[in-house]
Amino acid sequence: MTINDIFRQYGQKYLKFYGARMLPSHKKLIHDLAQCRRPAMGTIHWYCEHCQKDHFSYAPCKNRSCPSCQSDHNVKWLIKQFDLKLPVEYFMATFTLPDKLRKLARSQQKFFYNLLFQSAAQAILKLAKDEKYMGGQIGIIGILHTWARNLTFHPHVHFLIPGLAVSDDQKKIVFSKEHFLVYAPNLSKIFRAIFVKGLRQSNITGIDFNTLFETDWVVDVRSVGSGQKAIEYTAKYVFKTAISNQNVLSCKNGMVTFRYQDYQSKEMKTMRLPAFEFMRRFLQHVLPKGFQKVRYYGILHPKRRLLFNIVRLLLHATFSPPEKYKNYQSGCPCPVCGEKMIFIERLRAPPMEVYWS
Repeated sequence: MTINDIFRQYGQKYLKFYGARMLPSHKKLIHDLAQCRRPAMGTIHWYCEHCQKDHFSYAPCKNRSCPSCQSDHNVKWLIKQFDLKLPVEYFMATFTLPDKLRKLARSQQKFFYNLLFQSAAQAILKLAKDEKYMGGQIGIIGILHTWARNLTFHPHVHFLIPGLAVSDDQKKIVFSKEHFLVYAPNLSKIFRAIFVKGLRQSNITGIDFNTLFETDWVVDVRSVGSGQKAIEYTAKYVFKTAISNQNVLSCKNGMVTFRYQDYQSKEMKTMRLPAFEFMRRFLQHVLPKGFQKVRYYGILHPKRRLLFNIVRLLLHATFSPPEKYKNYQSGCPCPVCGEKMIFIERLRAPPMEVYWS
C-alpha cells in the first residue's frame, strides 16, 4: 500500500466533495499521485550497456510532493552540500511558528512561510554579529518543514550553521566556542520581534498581537558535531514528503492506518484515520507553487561564493563525500542486472515490449 494507491482509490471522490474550494496545486497533486508510473504518464525508453538490452518503464509524475519520485533528488542534493562542508563544529537552529498563528498560517501559507524564513534568518544573522557571540558574518542553510510526525500542521525551519564567522572587514575568521553558538532565549526574543513587526506591516487581520508576547517562541540551538550527520538529517527534509510509503500500513474499509515515531518517547506508534482525513492532512503540507523551501544566507549565499571559497581555501577544506556516496550514479537501475541504465527518450505511447512500473 502506497500514498499513490490511496489517492488513486479516493482521489476522485475527494475532488467531488471538496474540489470547488481546493487550491490548483492540491488538485494537480491528486492527479499526479493517481497517474504516477501509470500508462497516462507515458513511458521511458532505457538502454542497459551491461545487458545490452532495451527496457521500458512507466514515467514518474516528478511532483515534488510525490513520495515515489524524490529519493534520487535527495542524494544529488546531499552530495552537493558536502561540497559546502567546512572543517568546523556545526550547529542546528530550529525556529517554530507558535500554535496561536498556525490556523492563520495554514490559510495563507506563502506569506507566513516567507515571513518565517526571513524573520528567523535575520534574527540569527543579527545575534551572531554581536561581539559576545561570533562578532561577524556567519553562513546558514535553511530548510522549511511543515509537519509533525502524525501529519498535523507544525511549520518550522531548520538552519544548518557552520561554527565560524568572517569579520566585517573580511580580514579575520572567528570560530565558535566549543558546543556553543548563541544563547537561544535571546534569539527567540529577536525572532519574535522581527516576525511580529512583519505581521503588523501586512494587511492580515484577526491577529491579537498582545497574546503573541505572552508566551515564549520556541527556538532551539544545539551542536551537531562535524556536520556530516546534520547534513544527512536535513537532507531528509529537502525532498521528503509528510509521510513515506513505508509508513503506510494499510487502507481498508475507508480507513488508513500508518505508523509514526512519537517525538517525546521516540517509540513507534500507529494512527488510524478516515481516508479523507488522511488525504486532508497530507495535502495541507503541499507547498505553494514555485515556493523555495531551501534557502542560503550570509556567506553561504550563492552571491557570496567568492568569499566562501576564500574561507574554504584558508581552512584547507576539500570536497569529500562519505564513502557510501562516492560511487553514487544517477539514473534508473536495470531490472535485470541492477546497473544504472542510459536514458534514451520519453514516449507518449508504450511500445509492445513488456515493461515494469
